[in-house]
Amino acid sequence: MINAQKQTLSLLLAPASQTNSATRTANLDTLGADYATIVLTLASALNTNAIGPTIKLLESDDTTASNFATIVANRTAEDISVAKVMRYDVDCRARKRYLRLSVTTETTTNDNVTMGVAALLSRKELSPTNTAELATAAVLV
Repeated sequence: MINAQKQTLSLLLAPASQTNSATRTANLDTLGADYATIVLTLASALNTNAIGPTIKLLESDDTTASNFATIVANRTAEDISVAKVMRYDVDCRARKRYLRLSVTTETTTNDNVTMGVAALLSRKELSPTNTAELATAAVLV
């Protein structure tokens, strides 16, 4: 198999609306992958004063929530009146096994943010053997 095909695509957070103070999290098991690309899509907010959500990328050796340590924490651009795409490229060789993405909406404004998150694990040690390991609706040739 061609090395470029040694990858899997996962939906971490299905597109959904998040209201004030809501937090959504998702874990990603990076076992056997050298790189992870995490892509967030944010729809434009109806509230023109809306403040982007706080997004954290964390890591841990297991999936116990209290064991995750923050790698990077940032807020999207203050103006989310237009749709945005954010991307994290992670070298998994220098990280712990599990990555966790946490998205928390602002509490002080009437925020209602619609977003979804997908992750691509690449440069995997083992090649995918069936469509379920590649991605939903993928075709294995």
